[in-house]
Amino acid sequence: MSDVMKGRPLKFRLLEIFYHNEPMWNYDVVAQIMEEYGMKSDFMRDSVNFDIIEVQMSGFIESTGCEVDVDGKFREGALLRRFRITDLGRSQYEELARKVRK
Repeated sequence: MSDVMKGRPLKFRLLEIFYHNEPMWNYDVVAQIMEEYGMKSDFMRDSVNFDIIEVQMSGFIESTGCEVDVDGKFREGALLRRFRITDLGRSQYEELARKVRK
């Protein structure tokens, strides 16, 4: 997986993660971002999840499934969502990747 966007604005990195992966559950993406960006609090966990929702609302990713978190993978009782990148998201990521300085 490419890491051109590692350390860049979080939403750029989110696009990159979805670009290079099969559909992913929000809790897996949140955990990866929190580790990469040194985030530790529940507030930051929820903020990253909200960023994923904003990326979805922009049309860059789409939901492919959901379920209620009964095991505490993210937060017990929370809605878990699986996402994949859209064609719009792919083209946006490719444009960003061309413009980012190595």
